Amino acid sequence: PLFDADRARLFMEREGLDALVVTHPANVYYLSNHWPQLDRMGFTDSALAVFSRDPQRPLALVMHAFSYFYTVSPEAYFDDRLVFPYTQPSGPAAEPGAEPPSAPARGLRVYDEELMTAREQHRQRSLESARPPSADASWALAKALRELGLTGATIGIDDGRLEAVIRSRGIEAQLRAAENTLRRIRMAKSPVEIQLMRLAAQQNMKAGMAAARQARALGSTQALRARFYAEAAARGNTGVFMVINGASSEVIDEPITDGMAFSIDCVSHCRHYHGDFARTIFVGEPRPQMRRATEAIAIAWQEIREQLRAGMRFADVTRIGKESIKKQGLDLPVSFRPHSVGLFHTDHPQPSLIEPRKPDELVLEKDMILSVDCPVLQAGQGGTAHLEDLMLIGETGAEPIHDVPPGVIVV
Repeated sequence: PLFDADRARLFMEREGLDALVVTHPANVYYLSNHWPQLDRMGFTDSALAVFSRDPQRPLALVMHAFSYFYTVSPEAYFDDRLVFPYTQPSGPAAEPGAEPPSAPARGLRVYDEELMTAREQHRQRSLESARPPSADASWALAKALRELGLTGATIGIDDGRLEAVIRSRGIEAQLRAAENTLRRIRMAKSPVEIQLMRLAAQQNMKAGMAAARQARALGSTQALRARFYAEAAARGNTGVFMVINGASSEVIDEPITDGMAFSIDCVSHCRHYHGDFARTIFVGEPRPQMRRATEAIAIAWQEIREQLRAGMRFADVTRIGKESIKKQGLDLPVSFRPHSVGLFHTDHPQPSLIEPRKPDELVLEKDMILSVDCPVLQAGQGGTAHLEDLMLIGETGAEPIHDVPPGVIVV
């Protein structure tokens, strides 16, 4: 399992939630270890996961029958969940408000059973062990909630549209917004997540450094970004974005010339867990103010790193960085913005209309993966500068989860 079930139940108890019902792909993946394939293809809400606070009630997975058969069942021998597949209606309902008959769940036609591979046999057994198919996802979800005894429970949902779906099937549960609950749970990583984050971060850093060292020869920002994506893929990561010289746009293409000083901010993921790494590239000799800026953010970042620990507020992290710049006698605008990293580049609770709490009020937790963005937010200085590494927060300190190269790459 990716997630820590005990931690999840602790937060659910604090917030009075009996269960979580999620449909956003990242949350389904977090609870079930499967990123819905149909969502990658342009469908929405193709899979749902139901997690109960009661450990005696198993995880429930709602998804299209063929998708379960074809994409989920080969991944592992899941025995910790109930699967509620759905297909589509095969005719009208017998009476108003009743579920229409469903088309049968289908796998692959068998030509010769004796020639079936072990994977083909496992797929077939998995589909046969699932619950009978429902006419659509809403009926399957209702069956899951009823079988788990959650019809009158207090349920957290990650998408407001789920309320209408659940109500339409006669479920009288109390429903509450819970996207930020899931983000709170995700802030501290399980051992498996930490392992995945180490892999993602190390491969992301190596890809960024490999691309950066070729910046002069590549000659343009688009070529540099393409090289980063290729280097990430060669190491098992998938590129997400690369900010170059303060520009996020993938349309802009600018030449890389001698004397430039520019920042790179590299993000890629491994099995959906993200690496985040930033450095400054000097193409030859930069302007003096750029060299001073990179030295200043390196000193500030080191001071922050030495003080990171569980119990600090996000606001304390920013304060330490800004005070360091001031102590160095500089008037340099740097954000020093902390953010949790995991299934998203920014993976902590976000302010919303329902919950206006500011990120600055958040507190660092043990086993959290933290990034602190250190970009110099100033134009007309002869270039751009940035510095960023990923840190694993402990009770009394913090450690980087990837090798830490120098803050400046000279090519």
